[in-house]
Amino acid sequence: MSDLVPLLYGLIIKLHLAAGIIALISYWTAGLARKSRHGLHVKAGSIHLHAMQLILATGLPMALEAFVSGKPAKGVFLGYLLVLVATTVHVAPRAVRLKHDFAAFRSGGYRVFATLLPVTALAAFGYGIATGSTLLAGFSMVGLGVGFRMWRNILRERPEAGWWLKEHYGAMIGSGVGTHIAFLAIGLSRVLPKALANTAQLIAWFGPLIVAVIATVVLNRRHRRRVTVPAFMN
Repeated sequence: MSDLVPLLYGLIIKLHLAAGIIALISYWTAGLARKSRHGLHVKAGSIHLHAMQLILATGLPMALEAFVSGKPAKGVFLGYLLVLVATTVHVAPRAVRLKHDFAAFRSGGYRVFATLLPVTALAAFGYGIATGSTLLAGFSMVGLGVGFRMWRNILRERPEAGWWLKEHYGAMIGSGVGTHIAFLAIGLSRVLPKALANTAQLIAWFGPLIVAVIATVVLNRRHRRRVTVPAFMN
């Protein structure tokens, strides 16, 4: 029995890594593919979401193991990251599926994540400040920002024109930030020499965030140009 636990945990790690590779490949495939209802974008996006679900399922025992083995910093990071990614995985397909029903989109599970994400982000922020981990404290701002936008949707009287598309790509960008930071923070530090460990951490944390900010600005500009807002919605 004692040998079975490490064996199962090793299998979980392998499944997590395999799902991560599939998620990254399908993420960029969907992002770069031409957008059509039944084309490569949709197929790759579906594969990505299924891979992300496996990442979440295998990531939970990894977070718990970190706490049990006396690595609270890793546990807090993984726990917060799991909630952030789970939120984006929930929102991205939901926005497309319920694009004609804004009230249904922002109900149920949406409200659960709108509450859970800011709480875990605040916990990560507090832990980061208490332990001097400015990277973790800074990364928690992503969750707080997403949570703020979610509650703004819950409280607003009527949606913006083309709201579902903005919610969809916004959630996918958020998912990309989380998965790329996790992949780079763990993988890149193992590939580069120890002398470059600090550089690897900076690249892992700030690289995806910078790319995400640029992508959001560009996509928001395109979105505003494509959507004509009627006068009564101003």
